[in-house]
Amino acid sequence: MNSHLHNQSQSQCNQPLKPRKKRLGRDQLTLLEASFNANQKLKAEHKTELASQLGVPPRQVAIWYQNRRARHKNDVMEHDYKNIQLELGDVLAENIRLERQVSMLKHELNQVQQMILLGPTSSSATLLSVSGSSDEQANSGSPANMICNWGDAGNDDIFPVEELYTCMIDSGT
Repeated sequence: MNSHLHNQSQSQCNQPLKPRKKRLGRDQLTLLEASFNANQKLKAEHKTELASQLGVPPRQVAIWYQNRRARHKNDVMEHDYKNIQLELGDVLAENIRLERQVSMLKHELNQVQQMILLGPTSSSATLLSVSGSSDEQANSGSPANMICNWGDAGNDDIFPVEELYTCMIDSGT
């Protein structure tokens, strides 16, 4: 078996080697890039024309075009990936902001529901104060920073829900 491999390597050595393809020069690459930017698909007549201008075989021009299209496709995918990552970051930041807002609104809703469940106080004037606990919320113009007052609703047995709603809507604007 070793003699078989040895014979193959000897027969390969006796065959003339293919001439090695030379790298393209800067001028050649510039011409190919300009041609590629004009048209990414290579037609047969354009291939032969480019090959004669560059002094290389037409097959080398065709292979260069094929490789350049593959690189272009990868570049486009990388660019799209970076854009998607940026959009994802924006969406995640917006999601966090909305989750905080939902949490704040749930807190406010719980406070209002507690007040509704407790019913009106025995005094003729009732003070409704819906405020956030953090300094950040207190400094913001958010609904968590509102204070609503209403006077005697005319009937101590009925909680003034309409006034509460109106007060909350007016404070939000």
